Amino acid sequence: MGFGCRMLENQELEEVITVRVQDPRVQNEGSWNSYVDYKIFLHTNSKAFTAKTSCVRRRYREFVWLRKQLQRNAGLV
Repeated sequence: MGFGCRMLENQELEEVITVRVQDPRVQNEGSWNSYVDYKIFLHTNSKAFTAKTSCVRRRYREFVWLRKQLQRNAGLV
């Protein structure tokens, strides 16, 4: 998957943030405290980010928390 940037009319690059969620893994499989985590890959050309790419693993419950925050702040984000 490539990352492209579109030119705007004034010849500035449009800022793009691409996020991919992939590679689910069951941690502590077979135990009572097993959970699923996911690989989160981010790529951007935005000047607001110091690093242009990053990759982390996050648990499903963190997505649930994020969804609630986004719903709570709908219209602000």
